[in-house]
Amino acid sequence: MNSSMHRALALAGCAALPLAALAQPADANRVSLYGFLKVDVEQVRASGTAGAAALRANRLSNNLSVLGFRAREDLGGGMAAWAQFEGNVRVDTGDGPFSGRNTAVGLSTPAGELVLGQWEAPLRFASVYAIDPFTAGIFASNSIMGNGFATAANGQSPASFDRRQPNLLQYWSPALGAWSLRLAYALPEEKTDQSSPDMFSGLLSYRDGPLYAAWGYELHRAYFGAHSRDDAHRLALAYTFGRTRLRGSWEQLRYEPAPGESLRRSAWQVAVTHQLDDWQELALSYVQAQAARGHASSAVGGIGVPGSDSGARQVSLGYTYRLSKRTDLWAAYTRITNGATAAYNLSANGIAGLKPGQDPSGLGIGITHRF
Repeated sequence: MNSSMHRALALAGCAALPLAALAQPADANRVSLYGFLKVDVEQVRASGTAGAAALRANRLSNNLSVLGFRAREDLGGGMAAWAQFEGNVRVDTGDGPFSGRNTAVGLSTPAGELVLGQWEAPLRFASVYAIDPFTAGIFASNSIMGNGFATAANGQSPASFDRRQPNLLQYWSPALGAWSLRLAYALPEEKTDQSSPDMFSGLLSYRDGPLYAAWGYELHRAYFGAHSRDDAHRLALAYTFGRTRLRGSWEQLRYEPAPGESLRRSAWQVAVTHQLDDWQELALSYVQAQAARGHASSAVGGIGVPGSDSGARQVSLGYTYRLSKRTDLWAAYTRITNGATAAYNLSANGIAGLKPGQDPSGLGIGITHRF
């Protein structure tokens, strides 16, 4: 990973730190503690719909802060066992739960890694960490991309294609030159006599110096009903030259929200980060959601009814000043402009009571500390 990409990920709060650390050489046997705390003072508001009350709040917000423990044991012959427990830390209130994030046991071999537990689905990695400079919190692109983030089992939060999934069985290939592959299957533990929901997700990625490219696919079966099939395709591309990194992604989501009904929606993101010097960085992201198509009779997540004014766009701006390699001061702004029937909300810390057609926005000044 080049230094430009590393610094861009630091702006996002190092949410990908657990995966990066697993890929690095390790002592034969070790147990380590890691995490980051990311908090900001925010002003958020929503306005724009005639007859709906404007919503406004000043708040101290936790930006998905993390505490994790990781263990690794060398088994010889190029094999190793590892385990990870990762939890949310509610810095704003001091509460738990100290669980709910990437938690699994794994076996590393020369042929790849077997991973069992709760983890982010491979589709999420097609663009979130490599493309979105904001990654998590209200400024992130998954307000629109993926139709919102969810930590949920099969059939729960069925609109979301940006998921952390329980009961996930994964295979991560070794690096094949510049190529790598991830495959995941969520076992149908939610099966009933009426339906058997399950999920498949895959990621094919390419990294070579300043260039990153990826294709992700995800399939949800029986999430909306016994025979529904919903899927997502996502393409991503990024390139670094000098102190600037250009990023972009495109996705198409397709749903069967009810028998005989369908809905599909495309969206895309373009983003750029630029390092003013070794300590300062600027970030800009623009996301565009196209209008929904199909013949569904109701909205799906933030996506409005097909045939209506269901498009949306999001602009996010950010500035980071690095006090050290571990501590950042930062400021960011985001605004989502929803069509009349769209209801895309701010990611992670949404505005309660948002109505379709209202436009949420937020301004924050915060601190991130990694350890």
